[in-house]
Formats: sequence, C-alpha cells, structure tokens
Amino acid sequence: MDGRRGGRWAILVAVAVLGVPLLLCVGAARLGLGPFADDFGVVVTQHEPQEVQVSTADPAHLNVGVAWSEDGYCSGQFSLSVTETPTEIRLSTVTSRAHPGGTCAGLGTERGMAWSSVQLGGPLADRAVVRDTDGARLPVYDEFRQPVIPSSTA
Repeated sequence: MDGRRGGRWAILVAVAVLGVPLLLCVGAARLGLGPFADDFGVVVTQHEPQEVQVSTADPAHLNVGVAWSEDGYCSGQFSLSVTETPTEIRLSTVTSRAHPGGTCAGLGTERGMAWSSVQLGGPLADRAVVRDTDGARLPVYDEFRQPVIPSSTA
C-alpha cells in the first residue's frame, strides 16, 4: 500500500513540476508574450512613436500615435514604456501584438495613425516628449488637434 502511495505521490510531483511551467509558457505564448509567441501565430511588430496627444481633462494621460496603414486595430494591442524626468518624457518603441484570425472590437485609425495610451506619474506640464531611439522631440497636441508647446521657462 505504501509503495503505491509513494508512486502516486512521485507522479503527482513530476506532473506539477513539469506541467505547471509548461502551462504557463503556453498561456503566455497565446497572449503574445515570451519566446514561444511566434509559434502560436501572434505577430509582434515594433513601431516608432510619431506624435502625442495630451488630455486636457487629465494632463497625465497621453495617447501615443504610431504610423499605421491598416484600417483598424484592437484595444490593448499596443504597449510601450515611459521614462519620466523633471524635464522630459522618453517614449520607448511601441510594440504591437496582433492575433491573426482573432476577433476584437476594432478601433479606427485616425490620419493613418494607431494610438496607445500611457498614464504618467504626474502631469505633462512643460516637459518635452522625446522618442527614446533617436532623441527626436515629438509634436504634442490636445484633443482638438491644437499644438501644445511646452514653455522653455518654468
């Protein structure tokens, strides 16, 4: 009897030790994350930020636009990181994770751009918005497409 229990216990441990990480890898890959994402049909592409829209209602909320030639995109399809300093906001390359054949409530492009939202730690104020890859200063607009020009004096 004890031999059977020990054998079952060993099988249970082996399944847990091998199966749980395998399930986590498969789940992450299906979400477009990790080294196996391409194996599950997720298409990952990189895009350079082109312009920024700041919310007048919440000056710490930015929409970052990237050039986009398709008719639409999915909510949550894009991600990027932000580095904030007292004088500037640095935007990383925008990552798109598309699931071909999947369904989503598509968002329409605007002026050939797709948009990703970012919440800053504080208001944009007079900080410059800079593309991290080349240091280019990006144009910043409000919701009405009016330029927001950070002042050079505080």
